[in-house]
Amino acid sequence: MEKRFVDLGDGTVVDREEGLMWKQTDGFQDESTWYDWFAAEKYITGLNTSKFAGRRDWRMPTLDEAESLFDETVSIRDCDRFEVFIDPVFSPGCGHSIWTMTLKPHNGAVIFYYRYGHPNVNNRDDPSKDSIRGVRNLTEEERATLGLDD
Repeated sequence: MEKRFVDLGDGTVVDREEGLMWKQTDGFQDESTWYDWFAAEKYITGLNTSKFAGRRDWRMPTLDEAESLFDETVSIRDCDRFEVFIDPVFSPGCGHSIWTMTLKPHNGAVIFYYRYGHPNVNNRDDPSKDSIRGVRNLTEEERATLGLDD
């Protein structure tokens, strides 16, 4: 049985099930800071500007994509040394929640908690202990190389 997550060795992880590429570390690990939604958006812009892992199509995850990483059968330790339920292929020391591109009324946006396995709505200006993790869709060529063609 093939592993769902594959470490490509360039700071990225491929989710073979969802056809996505994730950044192996999150914004907290990269910059030792928490993010409001707008800063998270700037972080993603920075990944594209610097052409992280040779790509310029990084974006914020949708709620469904963020939630797809949650798996109660595996865990790593977050920056506070608590368990977060994502695959160990991702680097330990991450934040416990990430912003998503899923927006809500009254300046809200959805975050997903990997400690607890549920989403919540925060004000986009709120820089509480939330982080960001870049994601992108695999190209057809990448899917073929990884044997993910339907």
